[in-house]
Amino acid sequence: MTPLISFVVTYYNEPYALLRACIESILALNLSPDEAEILVVQDGVEHKIQDKVCSLSPLVSYVCQEHAGLSVARNTGISCSHGKYIQFVDADDCLEPLAYAAVLEHLRSQEDDAVMFQMTTKQGRQGGRLSCQKTTGKDFLLRHNLRAAAWGYAFRRDILGNLRFSPGLLHEDELFTPQLLLRVKTLRLLDVKAYFYRQREGTITHAKSLEMVKKRLDDIFSIIITLRSLEQPLLDRRIRQLTVDYIQNTWMLTRSHSELRQRCSHLRSEGLLPLPIRMYSLRYFLASVVTSLL
Repeated sequence: MTPLISFVVTYYNEPYALLRACIESILALNLSPDEAEILVVQDGVEHKIQDKVCSLSPLVSYVCQEHAGLSVARNTGISCSHGKYIQFVDADDCLEPLAYAAVLEHLRSQEDDAVMFQMTTKQGRQGGRLSCQKTTGKDFLLRHNLRAAAWGYAFRRDILGNLRFSPGLLHEDELFTPQLLLRVKTLRLLDVKAYFYRQREGTITHAKSLEMVKKRLDDIFSIIITLRSLEQPLLDRRIRQLTVDYIQNTWMLTRSHSELRQRCSHLRSEGLLPLPIRMYSLRYFLASVVTSLL
């Protein structure tokens, strides 16, 4: 029997206690044995944890790959999953069982291609549902600001087609999620905090070496160019906001006027500056006004 949902948990070198807490948060959901599978994808063959995780529950299965990064681990999870829906969970994060119940309620109806929900940085009782809206992925991209984190959506596996995460790319969700939403015909928006995002020092997003800062900035720029190359007008809003993120990150990560000028010049040569003045957000509006004066 095909499970309702596959939870793809990607694990690299996080403390095992965090991974166990992650799996236990999924096991705490009100799911029957034939509704779910928990697929742990270990990215790296040292210190294999198969026996530990598989002993937690018959729902847990395990795959180990040579270290290749988060994108490849998620792609492995997609390939090995069997559920009608996929939910990504990072190994150092957790689901909020009371809040995620609202997500499962809509997945069980199988009327939606994807369900979008909120996150919290404070773990605890996150039950309740404030609002529920139904739209399309294309309409959402046109009218709303996108939160690109792939774990913020449970989505139908069969809408992916050949869409996968790009190996070796930082901020890979910024490329994957907008393309996912283009495929979503029915999108449920739940104003419920169903995902606990754990903020930890030492993760790749906090790395501040010059080499890593350069890669982060170069990869964001590459994502902007790639999204633009799709020639999809519905992505314009996201491309413009990513451009603002790129400018802001350049300054915040380098504090270099020369670096900022150089990268803004590159944006201008690609036709990405000046930005059109829009009220997507106050931050975007101010950035668009300032760049129009440069």
